[in-house]
Amino acid sequence: MKLKSKNMRVRKKAAKRLPFDLSYTQSRELSWLQFNARVLSEAADKRVPLYERLKFAAIFSSNLDEFYMVRVGSLTGLLPDSAPDSTCGWTAGEQRARILDATGPLYDARDEAVGEIEEALEAYGFRRLRRKHLQGEERQWLGRYFEEQVRPLLSPLPLDESTPFPHLENGAFYVVVRMGEGDETQLFLVPVPAGLPPLVRLPGEGVRFVLAEQLVRDYAPQLFPGRKPAGRAIIRVTRSADISPDDGSVPDGESYRERVRQVLEQRPRLGAVRLEIQGKMKMPVVKQLCAGLGLSKDQVFWSRCPLSLGYVWQLADCLSGFPALFYPDFTPRVPAEFPAGQPVAALVQERGRLLHYPYESMEPFLRLLEESAHDPAVTSVCLTVYRVAKQSRVLSCLLEAARNGKAVTVAFELRARFDEQNNIDWAERLEAAGCRVVYGIPKIKCHAKLCLITRAVDGQTQYLTQIGTGNYNEKTAAQYTDLCLMTADPQIGADAAAVFDSLARGAADADCKVLLAAPAGIKPGLLRLIAGEADKARAGLPCGITFKCNSLTDRVMIDALQQAAAAGVPVRLLVRGICCLVPGIEGLTDRVQVFSIVGRFLEHARIYAFGADMETLLIGSSDLMTRNLDRRVEILCPVRDGGCAARVRGILQAQMADTSKRHALDHKKGYLPIRPPEGEAPFEAQAFFLREAQPPSGFPEISCNVLNENGNPNPNDH
Repeated sequence: MKLKSKNMRVRKKAAKRLPFDLSYTQSRELSWLQFNARVLSEAADKRVPLYERLKFAAIFSSNLDEFYMVRVGSLTGLLPDSAPDSTCGWTAGEQRARILDATGPLYDARDEAVGEIEEALEAYGFRRLRRKHLQGEERQWLGRYFEEQVRPLLSPLPLDESTPFPHLENGAFYVVVRMGEGDETQLFLVPVPAGLPPLVRLPGEGVRFVLAEQLVRDYAPQLFPGRKPAGRAIIRVTRSADISPDDGSVPDGESYRERVRQVLEQRPRLGAVRLEIQGKMKMPVVKQLCAGLGLSKDQVFWSRCPLSLGYVWQLADCLSGFPALFYPDFTPRVPAEFPAGQPVAALVQERGRLLHYPYESMEPFLRLLEESAHDPAVTSVCLTVYRVAKQSRVLSCLLEAARNGKAVTVAFELRARFDEQNNIDWAERLEAAGCRVVYGIPKIKCHAKLCLITRAVDGQTQYLTQIGTGNYNEKTAAQYTDLCLMTADPQIGADAAAVFDSLARGAADADCKVLLAAPAGIKPGLLRLIAGEADKARAGLPCGITFKCNSLTDRVMIDALQQAAAAGVPVRLLVRGICCLVPGIEGLTDRVQVFSIVGRFLEHARIYAFGADMETLLIGSSDLMTRNLDRRVEILCPVRDGGCAARVRGILQAQMADTSKRHALDHKKGYLPIRPPEGEAPFEAQAFFLREAQPPSGFPEISCNVLNENGNPNPNDH
């Protein structure tokens, strides 16, 4: 799906007036919208099972919600004529205008995709209904449900000059009811109670339901006896979430945790950034709502499909009798190299071990933590936490370790947006259990995924270190593609100890010998490796750069990659989301290729490979964004174990060979799907990894090296 927007990139003439070269870069915000358009294209892809397509539409919608809360919210907080952005040359006001221009067509595309999916689902007894679609006993049943369960909870609010405009909660549904015409028009707002079930399933066979907000809209006239509404519509407001505990000063004597609580209380009152409308509404009414919310008319978006698709997740059980609607079931497996009954610590001491989520289970790492909680040789366990599950086995292991007398240190990031309260709750539990909880560094978030287990054996200190690309969250480990490296490498362990020591001191100045640690070490380390490949190219030696990450926005890294490509280095970038570097610009980025994969699982791993044969490999938590490189504690770890390195190379090779879910960025046409040559079956990397993780009974496991000598997928591995 091509993102329709005017002026995706600044003309070169305009670029000459700016202190940076915009000829090979594009807007961060519009690049993100391109990514979300790729998510929506999965909802339109007929090769994807129907219910999964509906889920992609829901993911697209929730992504867009968060984008407006966070990114548009942050731009709204800047002055319209603020300094131009270094990747697009636009001020904050110009960026907002182009975001709004690009968003409207996405609503149209979502309406079309959801309508097509719902029509196809009717063959399975699925129907989203309104009262007008019902007759006889069904309509009577729904009427009774409204009168008994819903009407007592409804309280219409007048919208007129005699009363202040009410506060509309972020993401909540409201029904606007218009009474009368012309000068006699009177408006009312009916809040849809948050406690209502999101959908009302009708009795009988099939999956037939009415959404809560639609129910309130259809029965709203009954709230005004003797009067006939002239119009009704459902609205939803999005508010900025751009607020941080680092904003303002912390009162004397107040703990940082309490400051975060204060921030959470302020967030619901931040300004509106978007108004969504489902249904018909006269423009004078729209103007009145915009005036009350402080919005302009270009911040209003109309939708035929529901404004939120959060209800989709509740439909899975209702449709479970139709396996064809879903991706085939799979269970992440425990690799054979972790036999039951054999201590994981001993296996890691033999050699490095790598887990590839979600194809492989998180269980071996959890077993390592459980063993450590009871191992007499273990003296301490240290862990960084950014996002965890509400019912976290990882942190339960740490609680057990503390109860058994281990020194447990947890570096908790309370500023993980939208996970603040869960992190506060867990931090309090850990403190109560005797763990040492470190709350981070002002203005520097701790985003690293690092675990260090220290053992004392025969008077010697042994380190077991785990470095991850994803959070310590059992739920997302079954949904996101991530890597988990476990190693007994003493140098890596010593560096990890230095990182935790600096965090405990409230600093970010760890002196690492092997690890690259932001905010001081990752950017110069990567720049040094990039420059090394450029030197090889100028000397006529084999060279190459292959990166896999979620986002590339940092101007220094963009320029370094462009300069390496101009020197003759082949640069291949697999960037799931935002990529501000544009390939294919003559004389500048001819040797740059940019790809993206959006599929069943969310691509989340970060891998940085250098050399024609990817001889040097680093994995970790850091994307190539300025916030990751300069304002966060992040870790990149070299993959020094030969077996683990071979697996990481194989993962990159497989994804670079994908001809099913991979898109390539064209500097003129945007992202275009990559398809196999005529006569060849498509190769899908995620499906390949699933087959590799769960080989059929009686068949050997398939090697992760899926490329033949010509650099093409091996036909036998399809």
